[in-house]
Amino acid sequence: MLKKIVNEAYFTLRITTTGPLLVKSGQATVSGPDMTPVLTFRNSKQEVFIPGSSLKGVFRSHIEKVICSLRSHVACYPFTSSEDTAADIELRYRDYRKSCSTMFTERSKDNQRNDSTETVYRDSCPVCRLFGSTGFIGRVAIGDAFLVAGQVKEDDPDQRGIKEQRDGVGIDRLTGGASHGAKFELEVVSTGVAFETDIHLRNFEMWQLGMLFVVLQDMEDELIRIGSGRSRGLGKIKAELSGEFKGIATYSIRHGESSNDEPADELWGLGRWLDDGSYGTQKNDLVKLSPPVAKSDRGIRKTRIFTGENLDNLRDAAIQQFIDRINGWEQVIPVATPTRRR
Repeated sequence: MLKKIVNEAYFTLRITTTGPLLVKSGQATVSGPDMTPVLTFRNSKQEVFIPGSSLKGVFRSHIEKVICSLRSHVACYPFTSSEDTAADIELRYRDYRKSCSTMFTERSKDNQRNDSTETVYRDSCPVCRLFGSTGFIGRVAIGDAFLVAGQVKEDDPDQRGIKEQRDGVGIDRLTGGASHGAKFELEVVSTGVAFETDIHLRNFEMWQLGMLFVVLQDMEDELIRIGSGRSRGLGKIKAELSGEFKGIATYSIRHGESSNDEPADELWGLGRWLDDGSYGTQKNDLVKLSPPVAKSDRGIRKTRIFTGENLDNLRDAAIQQFIDRINGWEQVIPVATPTRRR
């Protein structure tokens, strides 16, 4: 599966802060604010940015909640331990199945060999199929989100137009007032600051594209917050497709005019391209396109651009594929195993 390119999707996402944002730096400051945004060196100066790892964590965490809302014991709880007791499982796994990574590690110990790539993908939960685990690389790559050009002024080296300082204070639990000596300072990204990131999806099933559409739609509706202090009013953002065409581009390898090439009125997922049920895929993994979307040749790839009505139709069809696939997914209810003696 990883030895060849089957299909790909690509888009640029613009994230605009609609409230103060703080993705904390791991470095302590000798003087100044107690908490500061993470910085990178770009365009010959330091700039605030949103790490791709932070965005991927937000995407994954949100889709886990969505899947558990649709059907319990389908998504895995990624921090499962082989030492979990019955009490741990009762508390932690009311809606989740046990970690895919732990499952494959225990299998390899018992069988004295690692599972094949096909077996790992087939037995992974839907979240790990898209975002990956220790047993399998993910299908989606999310880049760092950098400031959109033109927001940092030449006469503003400290980025005062991008960042602002806020005060915080600890609350005394007895008096309900400010606790003495508990004041702290935050440096946050201001409201109205725009970042852009590139998202690349490869060898995807149609329901996986629908999974991403679910997250994008909730970001458009300002239902997802990112960074630190979300319960204190920080991290509110709005997202939209951006870039050259403000839509989604899909790619497939040119196969000529053979019968195994997707027609203009269909978009095929991995299962339809493989057409053999391997990797736990489904042969009917496709969506109908109405109206058809034309392809253009670019090197070894055939490209299609989805914008406007075509993008809306694709989004609705892919999200429905996601809902149907999750509702039909096998539930794996965790059971306690005896704790191993050391």
